[in-house]
Amino acid sequence: MTINFRKLIFVFLFLCLANALFGQQNERLLKHRITWTKDEYALRYEVIIEKEVNKKYSTVFREFTEEPFIDFLLPSGDYRIRIIPYDFRNVPGKGTEWKNFKIISVTNAGESQLAIEWPTPLPPEQEETKKPAEEIADNTTEDADLTKPEKQKDLYVGLLAETSGYSRYNTAFGGGIVFGGNFDGIGMGLNLLYAWDAESFIFFETLAHVRLYFSREKDNTGIFLQAEGGVVFFSYENFEITDYSALSVGLRAGWRFIMIDNWYVEPFIRGGYPYIFGLGFSSGFKFDLKSKK
Repeated sequence: MTINFRKLIFVFLFLCLANALFGQQNERLLKHRITWTKDEYALRYEVIIEKEVNKKYSTVFREFTEEPFIDFLLPSGDYRIRIIPYDFRNVPGKGTEWKNFKIISVTNAGESQLAIEWPTPLPPEQEETKKPAEEIADNTTEDADLTKPEKQKDLYVGLLAETSGYSRYNTAFGGGIVFGGNFDGIGMGLNLLYAWDAESFIFFETLAHVRLYFSREKDNTGIFLQAEGGVVFFSYENFEITDYSALSVGLRAGWRFIMIDNWYVEPFIRGGYPYIFGLGFSSGFKFDLKSKK
């Protein structure tokens, strides 16, 4: 058996080089900690970090934590961070705007802290005095103000179940679909409802709506009031859209709950014409639209 010493030497040098490169890379990855002021009403926080490459951002870190800090390992580069608090119902609140920070290349392993302070709002008279300096700072930095909430936009689609007062017996049962969008506390959309009663009277309702959320501190969630209007078609036994129709108008009140991630549930009541009342709920998914800077 012949031993090829040249191959052995080549393998040895290759392993040494790989070990040196791997060790050097590990040394450049420094453990960082970002801290913020604890919110007494927050159940947990969602931390999102994006890296800038050629003036484009991509997500490189996304985790939840119950503590007012987060530890992570990232290489050198330009980054930005956003923090979203979740309340005791596990409903996300208004997150911060993006805050820029930089990680500088290092050669010694260790740990550092990148502290993000949450500024205390100033009285009006001090705010006026500070305004010129803020305007100068705005021209020299791209860092966002963490105290200014980011507007939230989303699209949603869901299923609808309802008991309505269309019938002479005051009980018509049905289901349908609902879809639309919410934009910083104001929503617009369309409801389609197919219902029938014990006497085989059939109703098909199409309603457009405009919605206003009252919980302004939590965009697109919480209590809402909705004005709606459209057309209802009705017939007996075999549904024909050409039989009878009437204008339908009313008001709806409800509460949007965010259950898990983007899954929502909305119980509601409504009243109007030609129906007397409506009681039901809808459930579906919303798709967040992130605004670009």
